[in-house]
Amino acid sequence: MRILITGAAGAVGRVLAAGLKDCYQLRGFDREPQPELEDGIVGELTDFAAVARATEGMEAVVHLAGNPQGSAPWEEILNSNIIGTYNLFEAARLSGVRRVVFASRAGLLAPYPESVTRTVDMLPRPESYYSISKVFGENLGYMYASKYGMECISVRIGNVRADRPEAEHPHHLSHTDIVRVFERAVVHPGVGYEVVFGVSGGDWPLYDLEHGRRAIGYEPEKKAGA
Repeated sequence: MRILITGAAGAVGRVLAAGLKDCYQLRGFDREPQPELEDGIVGELTDFAAVARATEGMEAVVHLAGNPQGSAPWEEILNSNIIGTYNLFEAARLSGVRRVVFASRAGLLAPYPESVTRTVDMLPRPESYYSISKVFGENLGYMYASKYGMECISVRIGNVRADRPEAEHPHHLSHTDIVRVFERAVVHPGVGYEVVFGVSGGDWPLYDLEHGRRAIGYEPEKKAGA
């Protein structure tokens, strides 16, 4: 399978590319070089022509790129995360990409009490422009799935630590589970549109992981403690 990873030079992208490159034909897209990948394109999400070149010939896209800072001002989020995400979905549609996997965030539900198990049908409670951009991306995916028949999965990922590959809390996503959840989101058959949590397992049921098992077959590590 030919898979484009946007944000391939980032913390999550590097882990994912390393975990998938022996099994799939990968292409990276990032504003920084990606020396680990044989096929890497350097460009900006705001450059539609560059994004269109990146999606050409791809069967699936994992969209990780964008400004990851929760404190980023509106102007930066608008360009990278709003316009850039639209460019990615539209370029993928025009290139005939079958499936887009969008990296959202589990933190959309952060304001809910931790005594409540988070489920995908809870109303998002964004507290930053960054979180607003993730709600936008999830809903853009739904529109492309319903209007154009594209397969779209939003993965609400937990906190990832570049220097700590193991999950230490139910809010975390281990490096092993980065590869597990995004690979399942790319290859699981029969998906139209879905939202799943990309967090690691544990004894504290902070997130509903059963939905992800049913929807895409994601079985996380059980390393995050209570």
